[in-house]
Amino acid sequence: MAEAGDGAQRSSTEVRFARLAVHRMTREPLALLVETEGDRCLVVSVRGPQAEVIDRGPRPAGEDADGRMTQDLVADLAALVGRRLERATITELVDDRFRAELVLDDGARLPGRPSDVLAVGVREGLRLEVADAVLDAVGQSFSALGGDRAEPAREAAEEVQRMRAFLEEATVEDFERPPADGGPV
Repeated sequence: MAEAGDGAQRSSTEVRFARLAVHRMTREPLALLVETEGDRCLVVSVRGPQAEVIDRGPRPAGEDADGRMTQDLVADLAALVGRRLERATITELVDDRFRAELVLDDGARLPGRPSDVLAVGVREGLRLEVADAVLDAVGQSFSALGGDRAEPAREAAEEVQRMRAFLEEATVEDFERPPADGGPV
């Protein structure tokens, strides 16, 4: 992959979190980020625990301390020191690795692993951005990747669930009758 950005140029594009997917070969979770005003997307490898946080979505309003997750503490700490998290940004691509930052309302930047930054960003409902240089270098067509259609793996899992439900209620007699169409058993 090409390297994108040196941090000097900070023009970026707003993206939305579209969905989590699983890499077929490595079984690693992937987050798909899609331009809000376009078709390009960025596929970001995320760690398992962060994928679980991202999958939960935004933090519910009024959640008590017992329901807080570790990622929630970042925004709570910012508020304690009089700051607010403003956005989560994938800033550059260096040596085939994304760099990411949380940006506070005063412009201060907190670098972090992309999976952590995305987990906080999704959990807090922050604006998500990707540096234009990164999208230009490694962005892909979201519609070519399947867009927002249901994931084949999810459809297969649902079919397995239907088959299990059938088998749990099936009796030996269900398998002794000839098929309704008269074909071979």
